[in-house]
Amino acid sequence: MKIRQLFITVVSFVALTFTAILFASEERPNILLIHVDDVGWGDYSIYNPDSKIKTPEIDRLAQTGIRFTSAHTPAALCAPTRYALLSGNFPWRGRHPAGTWGFHSETQFLKGQKTFGHFLKEAGYHTAIFGKLNLGFVYEKMLAPNKPDFSSKLAEGPIQWGFDYSFVIARGHQSPPYAFYENNTLVGDPSKITTLKAGKQPNGGVIPNDGPGLPEWNSVEVGRQLTEKAVAFIDNHLAQNKSEGKNQPFLIHFNTDGAHGPYTPPEELFGRKLAGETKMTNHTDMVLETDVLVGYFVKILKEKNLYKNTVIVLTSDNGGIPTERNHNHDAVGGLRGRKSNIWEGGHRVPFIVHWGDDTEKGSKIKPNSISNQVIGTLDLAATFAEIANTKIEKDQALDSISILPILLGKQDESKPLRDFLLVQSSPGRDTSDENIPQDQKQKFKNNKKPVKAYAASKAKNAKDKGYDGIGHAIIKDNWKLFFGLTDEPEFLVNLKDDQKEKINLLENPENKKRIEEYTNLYKKIRQSKRSTPEIKD
Repeated sequence: MKIRQLFITVVSFVALTFTAILFASEERPNILLIHVDDVGWGDYSIYNPDSKIKTPEIDRLAQTGIRFTSAHTPAALCAPTRYALLSGNFPWRGRHPAGTWGFHSETQFLKGQKTFGHFLKEAGYHTAIFGKLNLGFVYEKMLAPNKPDFSSKLAEGPIQWGFDYSFVIARGHQSPPYAFYENNTLVGDPSKITTLKAGKQPNGGVIPNDGPGLPEWNSVEVGRQLTEKAVAFIDNHLAQNKSEGKNQPFLIHFNTDGAHGPYTPPEELFGRKLAGETKMTNHTDMVLETDVLVGYFVKILKEKNLYKNTVIVLTSDNGGIPTERNHNHDAVGGLRGRKSNIWEGGHRVPFIVHWGDDTEKGSKIKPNSISNQVIGTLDLAATFAEIANTKIEKDQALDSISILPILLGKQDESKPLRDFLLVQSSPGRDTSDENIPQDQKQKFKNNKKPVKAYAASKAKNAKDKGYDGIGHAIIKDNWKLFFGLTDEPEFLVNLKDDQKEKINLLENPENKKRIEEYTNLYKKIRQSKRSTPEIKD
């Protein structure tokens, strides 16, 4: 059987024809993607009625749009997910299977790989990106092998990734360099870059790790600064349209600082009190910050008469961090695992899309819709291209499928849009990393973090054998098969009956055929040049 027949079957001609008709007589929408950090499936009250964090703005966005209950990041960790989101490729199609983390290293994008920034820019969109990247930077000049010349521009950065405008942080507010970059150039005086020492700063911010940065860096103000720059971009965009007599749409890819550490919520943000509002921890206050930002963006779009014709997408980069269970708040909403794990808590995330004026008549997406379809955040690449009514080259977005038919109510919920979805853990994490086997406990008993040490040893052993040392899982037909660090099946679960992944059905004889089928499919995906059908001309 050909690989294409094993992979997903989508009626591409119908979808593309539908899109062409949809946009033939009306303007294309703006797109605002709000990509939050470390927010779990159970953090927002619209997903988890027992959540102790009240998120009225996000709840309202879902109630006037569509909420997905089975959306997944392609990796349970930041950097590989961010590459996959932008490119529409599984993480291992980039430079490193686990993503690129450095700020002065070759980027995760291989030569010729494009992002949805490219797709939409080529379609006539005005494109912008804000906030955390974790994709690598290449500087035009280096002072030494590991010492960038901060006065030089980036030779590879957001401009090369298809964005007309950018105001970004190389690795987020948690890692050096502690400085913003605007259009591939350091914001501030590069001669003032110094080594900032870890700890609380006089301005109230926190430096988590020693590293280069500007003395004025303040982690408390990052969310405000990013948002103000995004609003300024919208203003400039509208002014440019007016002066040129155009009606050019925009794409904004906005990456928040919430809810990743350091957890330094401001006292107030855009008229709402923030620090201490959740009455739990600074971490949960930073989750709340994402609700404040969503509400502020909605307010701005309404004021500028852009709300109705802007597609707003809200999702997270990986699963949550359930550290407030002593406060009766569970960031993963009862799921097993957490950020970095191959379990559902590591990669099942909130995913909300809004498009319209909040009324059924005036909305492309029917208000208060819910979809149980399995989707991946990497599907946004193909989705944005279809919304923009543009084609993607055959060698791009190799694992992305447009979810536009679901958004517009054209996909029957009983018919899966995706035949399968592949997800991965962080390096060294698989189904067995929660418990150290009895024969290994003595070896790691004196380690400060024995589970991590055990996982690292397993990952090294896997790499020594020629594997990438990362756990994977394939989701298909409500079943999920886990593969360990050496790509051997380890755990099988029926998610329909056991969403909390408590019962391993791997040894059940009735599942032998399914395990063989999924294992063969997994191997074919990993060996493939593309896992989704090419988009037809």
